[in-house]
Amino acid sequence: MELLQADFGNVANSLVAVGDEDGGIRLLETKIDEKPEFSVPYLGFRPHTNAVLDLSFSPDDMLLATASGDQTAKIIDMPTQKSICTMAGHVSSIKAISFQPGSCNVLATSSRDGSVQIWDLRCGGMNPPVREIKMPLEPVEAPLSSAQKMTWARPVNMILEAHSLRQSNPTKTTANWDVPLKRETPARNTDVSVTALSFLNPGREHLLLTASEANASIKLWDLRTNYTSRRSRPTPLSSTRPPDSHGRYRQFGLNSICLSGDAAKLYALCRDNTVYAYSTSHLVLGHAPELSSTTTPTKPRRYTPGAEKQGLGPLYGFRHPSFHATTFYVKCVVRPATETHTELLAVGSGDSTPILFPTDERYMRSSAVEQNRPVVAQHPASTKGPQRPNAGPRTTSRASGGRLKDTIAIYQHGTALVGGHRTEVTSLSFSKGGELISVGDDFDVRCWREGDRAKELRNCGEAGGKRWGCGWAEATQGWDDDDSD
Repeated sequence: MELLQADFGNVANSLVAVGDEDGGIRLLETKIDEKPEFSVPYLGFRPHTNAVLDLSFSPDDMLLATASGDQTAKIIDMPTQKSICTMAGHVSSIKAISFQPGSCNVLATSSRDGSVQIWDLRCGGMNPPVREIKMPLEPVEAPLSSAQKMTWARPVNMILEAHSLRQSNPTKTTANWDVPLKRETPARNTDVSVTALSFLNPGREHLLLTASEANASIKLWDLRTNYTSRRSRPTPLSSTRPPDSHGRYRQFGLNSICLSGDAAKLYALCRDNTVYAYSTSHLVLGHAPELSSTTTPTKPRRYTPGAEKQGLGPLYGFRHPSFHATTFYVKCVVRPATETHTELLAVGSGDSTPILFPTDERYMRSSAVEQNRPVVAQHPASTKGPQRPNAGPRTTSRASGGRLKDTIAIYQHGTALVGGHRTEVTSLSFSKGGELISVGDDFDVRCWREGDRAKELRNCGEAGGKRWGCGWAEATQGWDDDDSD
């Protein structure tokens, strides 16, 4: 068993859902004073026959959407833990799934087959296909009960070849890095896997962001356009510029994307071991009425967009010596700011350590001063930051100039959480109380809590067994010398 994904709902509850490689899902309790405790599953069920790759709760927490390597997505009725709807429009593993903000009926899925599909649970579906035919020895007059039936939904909109490379003969060096897991159906050689998606905030929920394995360009789609009926390749509303250094060396794909609490920033976890920050107000440059946030739609339900527009590239990036995106299963998540907690960006890593980055500009200014870097990130190339760390085995020549320098500010003020995992940390989520939940390939799910015990674990050493089964936040030398934790 390999644990893959964790997610919370939007209602103030304390349960976390965790999916595994066998298609099972477990609910865990994150509150300290609740029973059963975190180490004992609250309940479990198995809706899939292959790995669960993504999860998403509906806004009211009554439905759980699951994406799997068995090429299907399902809707689980949480009070009964029964599958009530199957979405089987993809022809390869489904990488991401998400409910539209404010809706319990509209969802988006993306897959290794290169497509993005939009689903509306209010639309009529079809009867399930027959998998097994069982003939009883005696005649049975009782009809099939409604509890045994399941609706198979139909997509209401499809974006085929969403990130297809615009060249006649795409090379294998620019695609198909997103290799399948055990028993997971692989994509075709010509497919460019759509690895991540995210709706924009309420008021702009008709806009969808997608990312792929091919490059670090994020595409913005307007779902009021009927992409299904278009004969030519679908045209996004806009595409962001990849980092300048990518164009002069090689392309790196994106693993995961997430929005800040106020939806002003978009964070994208890239395979070059960097999390890039974008401005959501500049996803489209120039006049962009589609980005205006309003409660009453000013556009018709369907319209045809014009030519693809250009979006701004990343403003700045985050790196850490212990952060390495070794596979496409490493993800990122944001904890929104509250009255008691600041906003945090959490990322997984192949180095077995989750990394936390404060996104408040006060911490970034401090980091820039300490590292003698620009305080304000500029675009496109008026400031120069540190050199790119080695993203893996590669060969360079004198013509390429060796390692390329970044043209945006890079901040390294993150904190590594050590001791909790032994192998790659893939998925993460934050509880309603602000605790971080991390999932690793070592079959462990960890709950990280704030408190003064971290200081004790940092200083107690290995003697006495106090660190057994525990993890703690790394700190710089001298951090624990004062009374603050």
